Amino acid sequence: MNTSLLDRQAPGRYNRGTGQRGCGNVSLSFTDVRKAQVFVMKESIGDIICQYRQNRKMTQEEFASRLGVTPQAVSKWERGSGLPDISLVKGICQVLDVNADMLLGIPEGKVVENNNVIMEQEIRNNLVADPLLLEFGEGLIPCVIEGLKTDYVNQQRKRLAESRGILMALVRLKDNVRLGKRQYRILSYDRILYETDAQAEGMEAFREMIDQTAARCQEHYADILNKQLVKIMIDNIRTLFPGVVEGVIPEKISYLKVLRRLQEKLRQGESIRDMLHILEELEEESL
Repeated sequence: MNTSLLDRQAPGRYNRGTGQRGCGNVSLSFTDVRKAQVFVMKESIGDIICQYRQNRKMTQEEFASRLGVTPQAVSKWERGSGLPDISLVKGICQVLDVNADMLLGIPEGKVVENNNVIMEQEIRNNLVADPLLLEFGEGLIPCVIEGLKTDYVNQQRKRLAESRGILMALVRLKDNVRLGKRQYRILSYDRILYETDAQAEGMEAFREMIDQTAARCQEHYADILNKQLVKIMIDNIRTLFPGVVEGVIPEKISYLKVLRRLQEKLRQGESIRDMLHILEELEEESL
């Protein structure tokens, strides 16, 4: 039988007659139960936030700064004295690299025998190779933390979209103690695309790493592009020009077929920014 968090936190009285623990003659009202559940939720979310923050070597002040809240608010969450506002959940997940279900303690298919949520998330993160991964030595951690407070990554993403019609994949940033302190490398699906030592200092080092990541993304986009990225691009066209895709993709033309056509054009050195005509060509071929 499954045991809930409430059961584990409140095991009940010892029954002398049976030699077992149980609720005895205690009766809890709905209000009592709800209060207990909220208390457990506060402690559970606070523990998870604390574990992930420490795992990412962030102080409460650094974490609070990236969320736009006070360190006192973070301290309250981690002590179980309060809960973050629902509007902050997305930001917390992004900063800590944890999914919302894990943060909120929602049960899902477990991959570890104990309740080590950090190890479980690390296992999940490493199950699939990332389309775009930037690894860096420990000496570059401070500049990455500062750089992520800016919008520089998205500025490079916008530049690629405007110039080549490329949607740069989300960049997973990961410190790697096996690298030299100022060394960084860019990988795509576990294949190293670029590796060097940062020449600049501070924020300029962060910009250098992101510039190189954007350059490698453009150079190897035919191999980086996948069906998920294609779907995001098609969904954008569906919003802006619904007549081009409605009833066509994926009903008549699969995302895989679109992917293969885009890869073909990229390998020929062509831009894929004219997506409207590319999709119309595919539709005409399917008639």
